[in-house]
Amino acid sequence: MWSRRTFCLATALAVLLVASCASASNTFTIRLPNHAEQCFTEPLRPKDRLDLSYEVEDGGSLDIDFVLYAPNSRPLHTVKGESDATFGFNAEIEGNYVYCFSNKRGAAAEKRVSFTVHGPDEKWKIEEREMKESIDDPTEHLQSEIRVLAGSIRAVRDEHAYLMQREKRHRKTAESTNSRVIFWSLVQMALLIAVCGFQITYLKRFFESRTNRSTI
Repeated sequence: MWSRRTFCLATALAVLLVASCASASNTFTIRLPNHAEQCFTEPLRPKDRLDLSYEVEDGGSLDIDFVLYAPNSRPLHTVKGESDATFGFNAEIEGNYVYCFSNKRGAAAEKRVSFTVHGPDEKWKIEEREMKESIDDPTEHLQSEIRVLAGSIRAVRDEHAYLMQREKRHRKTAESTNSRVIFWSLVQMALLIAVCGFQITYLKRFFESRTNRSTI
């Protein structure tokens, strides 16, 4: 009994470790030169689920175009000039689905894009045959449950990585905005002091000239 528990624990740790390592491979970073486009292919079968999120981390106005094409070259999803997006869909027909990132609009600058993909190849699939075999073996059933748990952990980690990148970009924007606000506040304060000094000097000279005239 103790050896079986030890084996189950070792299997659970191994699966979770693989899931942790695999979660990093689902997030990719690319560089898009000005007026360039990069496309990627994802083979899907009917009812397969594909989830994708992207974020422009650096470059120009942080805006790109995104298009997802069905195997028949029909656009399924289009995003114009956005810095980030998240979406998912279930495939209706079998074939290669193509998604493209385009840097053909906006500021003429290279842009760094980070995106995360969850496709059927990245998720553990439990077939009916495996489930039937696990009925007579509680260890196999436990391994199947661990695979499901590992897939959920991988999805949570990828979403966490996406949110961290988004928070980093928003923090950078907020810090830049605060710096500009402080700069222009100092400029306004300097102008206000200069105007006050000019008015005081002007009024002082004005009254001094009137006093001299009345004395004469």
